[in-house]
Amino acid sequence: MWRHLFAIALAVVAEAAGASNGRPRAPVIDILSYNDVYELTPDMVDGMELGGPSRVIPIVKAMRQRNPQHSLVLFAGDTMSPSLWSFHFKGLQMVAAHNALGVDFACLGNHEFDFDLEAFANVSRASKFTWLNANCYESATDTLLRGTQPRAVKQLGNLKVGLFGVMYDLDTPNKGVYWTDPVAAAMAQVQILREVERVDIVIALTHQLMVHDDRLAQRVPGIDIIYGGHEHNSILSAEAGTPYLKAAMNFRSVWRSQLQFYPAVADRNLPAVVRAKHELIPITHDLPSDPTFDAVIADFSHQLTNLQCRVIGSLCEPIDLRKPLVQTRDMPVAHVFADAAISFYDDVTPDVALINAGIIRSDREWPAVSITLGDLISWSPFGNKLVVFWTDGASLKKFIGRTMVDNCGDGHVRRNGVYMHPAGIKYAFVCTGTDVGELTAVEWSNHVTRRGVVEDDEKLQLMVTDYLFDNHFTLLPAVRIGEMIIDNTKAGRIDSALEKYIQKQPNATLCPTTEERSIVVVLE
Repeated sequence: MWRHLFAIALAVVAEAAGASNGRPRAPVIDILSYNDVYELTPDMVDGMELGGPSRVIPIVKAMRQRNPQHSLVLFAGDTMSPSLWSFHFKGLQMVAAHNALGVDFACLGNHEFDFDLEAFANVSRASKFTWLNANCYESATDTLLRGTQPRAVKQLGNLKVGLFGVMYDLDTPNKGVYWTDPVAAAMAQVQILREVERVDIVIALTHQLMVHDDRLAQRVPGIDIIYGGHEHNSILSAEAGTPYLKAAMNFRSVWRSQLQFYPAVADRNLPAVVRAKHELIPITHDLPSDPTFDAVIADFSHQLTNLQCRVIGSLCEPIDLRKPLVQTRDMPVAHVFADAAISFYDDVTPDVALINAGIIRSDREWPAVSITLGDLISWSPFGNKLVVFWTDGASLKKFIGRTMVDNCGDGHVRRNGVYMHPAGIKYAFVCTGTDVGELTAVEWSNHVTRRGVVEDDEKLQLMVTDYLFDNHFTLLPAVRIGEMIIDNTKAGRIDSALEKYIQKQPNATLCPTTEERSIVVVLE
């Protein structure tokens, strides 16, 4: 397969090219790094099985065996959520993976705060590694988050390696934490590591957008290499200054680095230099897995199977999830999905939520009985996430009009996996022929403040699934895509929204509404 996608030799400073010119050097440090991991099992990507920690463990073991005294495993944040497993194990199942991988140091990611501070405290206590955090504080005490420390020094043979962690883009004002400027925090940590600890190499662990890593790379001298996260894609960049690396999410890839330190030679006026070589390793299905950790995954899976029997609520009347209905007309079950979505986030209230019919599965009628977690998973098994962004009324109408035209068959309403089920608005669509139609009305409905017709120039926050955003909205020409309020890196899953919504109902009893939110008419 594409076992080794590419290897890059990269000099950290310009003098590195001639670093080995007659000067002593320390042993090579081997580093394996990864970030943004939420699943214990592999992902299916375009028909190919990628990722999973069990296939990374043999790579780590081989590295440790080859270079036992000079190896590090680094994790650059985001693990407690979102996934179906995390919603129930609160990230502890991923700590089992990090521990099995022998992680030495980790930094915080934004998803470490998806639950509460006690949940992270449980994760920190279960971690056999150190969480590095120099700029995230608890609001109640103005002290660094419990279970973290700003920096660490690791002795690798004769080398002293200093590490610190910073994060940014933490949009969680009501979860008991706040962050400070990562550049200022990094400068303070580098000064201590260089001037007090007198380390040979400084490594930064970060979890932030590339633009913020660029800023860190440009403005903070004294860092040799940055291992980052947050983007979910494999990245190596040295354009801004200090190089930084990010791996693909869910162990779809990991980075293997080799760092070589050349000490300063005072009588020749040669500064200390670090040379680095980086190799991106795709984690594909042909790689061996670790049998011991496979058994751990099986145990968590068994626990989840038992959890799926847990009753989370009940139905006060039967509900219909049959595809021929959900994909052709307004349906009460679709109201449940849309209302659960629009009310999901505590800190963000979208104006409109649009749920595509294709994520509503099961394809049968459900009686008025108890609802289990397993039932909810069968209702929507794909783990679609809910993103929120700014747009305008004209773009909203264009999007609905383009997707709903697929319902226009030859004299009938055709099944359509992107039939739009709304919350916050109601609309009417008229089919005038096969694949021909027109959106005739869009009005506010059950909105807290807005009434009447949705005007073209109205600015609004729109929630859609990540599938709709990536594969439909962004592909439409001339639509407005403003600031992302909740992007894919922060988004929660629809099954989690459904569970939360049902449990908020009186006596956890779900009574679907029968209001008409969408109308499709076929002209003969």
